[in-house]
Amino acid sequence: MAAKRKGRGAGLTAERVREEALRLIDAEGLESFSTRKLGAALGCEAMAIYWYYPSKDALLDAVVDELVSHIGGASSGGDDWIDALRKLAHAYRKLAHKHPNAFPLLASRRFATESTFRFLEGLFDLARKEGLDDRTAARFYRLVSSYCSGAALNEIAGLREAERNAPGPGRADFPRLAAAWAWLEPSHYDDVFSFGLEVLLEALSRAPKKKR
Repeated sequence: MAAKRKGRGAGLTAERVREEALRLIDAEGLESFSTRKLGAALGCEAMAIYWYYPSKDALLDAVVDELVSHIGGASSGGDDWIDALRKLAHAYRKLAHKHPNAFPLLASRRFATESTFRFLEGLFDLARKEGLDDRTAARFYRLVSSYCSGAALNEIAGLREAERNAPGPGRADFPRLAAAWAWLEPSHYDDVFSFGLEVLLEALSRAPKKKR
């Protein structure tokens, strides 16, 4: 794999390149990220980066790897698939709040590397051991992951609006929306996220299982 190559340049390693890419995206945003800026931050020519990652897409996949490594152990140590999904969902959301500028990579890019495949392999292996057929496991994985991505992106946008002191709806013009608006504020994000997640997991708990 490209990420395992050893190469040239002032003490560069694949890990250092990947970690600095994440730091730069966190600091300046995904849209402004470039290998030229990354090279400047690393003290090397941009072309040196391609010794470790053959393209910008491969580098961004490596950043996804770096992010996933922070949540990969969240579900370890148990044999309950629903509880594993619950722990992963909360870890995934926490990661979104810690890396709001980099999180869209997780929400918009397919897992496409050996380490991310290994992460999913463990999750689906746990589902199989619990008696869920592959179709059911895939459907609920897609449902829960889509919910988490959408909720986290929505929360990130809401927090940015709160930082800008964006005005809410006027009570006179939109009385019902204004009355509900307070429950959509960031102070209720934890409660709303947990509510939606548990609705999904409750449905999963009723899914038919094969006898072990």
